[in-house]
Amino acid sequence: MKAKIVLDSKALDTELVESGSLSVLSEDRLRILKALNEPKYPAELAKELKMQVQTVYYHIRLLNEAKLIELVEYEETGGALAKKYVAKGDALSIILNEKWKPFSFRAGVSPPTLLKHFISGNFFDGRIVVGSPDPHGKYRSRGSEFCSLEFAMYLGSFASFSYPLFYLDTEIDERMKKDNLVLFGGPKVDTIVDEINSFLPIYFEEKTFAVISKLSGKKYEENVGVVELIDNPFNKSNKILLIAGLNHISTRVAVLSLIKQPKKIEGGNLYNPKVIAKVVEGFDEDGDGIAEVVDILE
Repeated sequence: MKAKIVLDSKALDTELVESGSLSVLSEDRLRILKALNEPKYPAELAKELKMQVQTVYYHIRLLNEAKLIELVEYEETGGALAKKYVAKGDALSIILNEKWKPFSFRAGVSPPTLLKHFISGNFFDGRIVVGSPDPHGKYRSRGSEFCSLEFAMYLGSFASFSYPLFYLDTEIDERMKKDNLVLFGGPKVDTIVDEINSFLPIYFEEKTFAVISKLSGKKYEENVGVVELIDNPFNKSNKILLIAGLNHISTRVAVLSLIKQPKKIEGGNLYNPKVIAKVVEGFDEDGDGIAEVVDILE
């Protein structure tokens, strides 16, 4: 299981292990673990550490059985299967007792209530999902939600993260769907959004992709964005934050609304304050081609 070690405002990925796993360690196996800070083949390790290849294979087998390393890649060469391994973390940790203590990532900096669902122990607890840039899904559309970068920078002011931070919608499997998710783009470009569209209080019409509010009964065919927080229909104990629009421009406006007006966004819909679902519209007042002002329509 992954965790973090924090020391003097610096952090390391650590693998939480059972005490029995450490009994496999020896001086040579520790050297191998340290060398596996990036994926390597046993033959590479043997050359780097000046060890016999067969000896390295033996140590690799024991480390893998102890779940201290993992197989990440393999290829067939000359009729044999070459396997590439990597250490599971930058450190190994054993929990001796469960006396957990509060931890503050940045003193005095508190995330908006809207994001607290996605931050655990001052680390991002979820997956950011963007539409694949390749034609995909039933609409064969390409995702281009580069505004997710701006959201990630905003998120980074409140929490750290473990790599990878974002995933393409085509990479999300059934298990991943059950996690906390931040989804970017409408159902045309993000297949996960298409799956949850019917659960949204403000949804996208199937044929026209117009934005329709179940709360106000209004239909928005102009260039608007939406920000919505719902229970994850794949796992009710987690949440989905949708940041989307009719195109990548309006999705960027939705990001802007969250960054500039988080209190208003998390305040709930104008027609039902208990539901966090907003329709927003952006305006380019200084004429530079980028919207910098946001109006909340409901």
